[in-house]
Amino acid sequence: MEDIRPELKALIVSSLRLTDVRPEELDDSQPLIGGSLEVDSIDILQLIVEIEKKYGIKLVSGKFDRSAWENINSLAAAIQSKMQEAGRA
Repeated sequence: MEDIRPELKALIVSSLRLTDVRPEELDDSQPLIGGSLEVDSIDILQLIVEIEKKYGIKLVSGKFDRSAWENINSLAAAIQSKMQEAGRA
């Protein structure tokens, strides 16, 4: 399966309108919630919309899984899992 982390980092930077960081500067294990990016609930909603649109998946169905949002690695794994479920991988 293709590594989506570089693409995901670019999506995070553009969606959150981060002007002081480039995608390649984001660490894969960098915390998303409560970390230096200061991702809040509104940011998460924005990212969910962008991710679902870009990858053609339903990322959140039912209860919000906070563990998927721990860092870029966990978010990429959650996206790839949903893509496999949807037959898009």
